[in-house]
Amino acid sequence: MRKGLAFLSAASLLTSPAAANDAPNVIGDAADAAATCVFAAGKEGVDKSKLEESDKWVPSQSGGFKHPTLPIEISFPQDPDGIARICVVNATLNSQTNQSELLAAFKVLFKKEPITQSNSEIWMFGAPPNVRGLQVFPDNESEKPEIRLIGAAF
Repeated sequence: MRKGLAFLSAASLLTSPAAANDAPNVIGDAADAAATCVFAAGKEGVDKSKLEESDKWVPSQSGGFKHPTLPIEISFPQDPDGIARICVVNATLNSQTNQSELLAAFKVLFKKEPITQSNSEIWMFGAPPNVRGLQVFPDNESEKPEIRLIGAAF
C-alpha cells in the first residue's frame, strides 16, 4: 500500500498551477482521477466512496462523476454480468505538450517505462493479491488531446 500512497502524493503534486502551466490543474486533476480510479477498481466491483466523499468530483448524468469546471469525466463500464470492475477517466487536455507532461510524470512516478502497446501504455504495480494497473490511451492526433486512463485491479 506504500506505493499507493506515493502514487496519490505524486498525483497531488501535479495539481499545482506551476506543474500545469497553461492548463490550470487539468493535468493534476486528470492524474488525481487516474489515481482514484486505480484504487477504486476491484475484482468484486468498483468502490466509488472516495469520489462520493470528495469535493473535487460531482455526480454526472451517466452515473459516473465529473469535474465541475474541467473537461474530466469518470465512468464505470459494466462487464457482461452487470458489475463494474474498472474505472475509466476521459480528459481533454489543452495541448499535446500537456499530454507529454502527464505521461512523463507517470514515468517518473512509477520509476519505470510502461509496457507499450500499439495504442496504449500500461503500468503494472503491486503484488498479489493487490496487483493494480493503469492503462493510458493517449491521443496523438488532436490539438487538444482526449486522453483515456483506465484503472484496474488483478
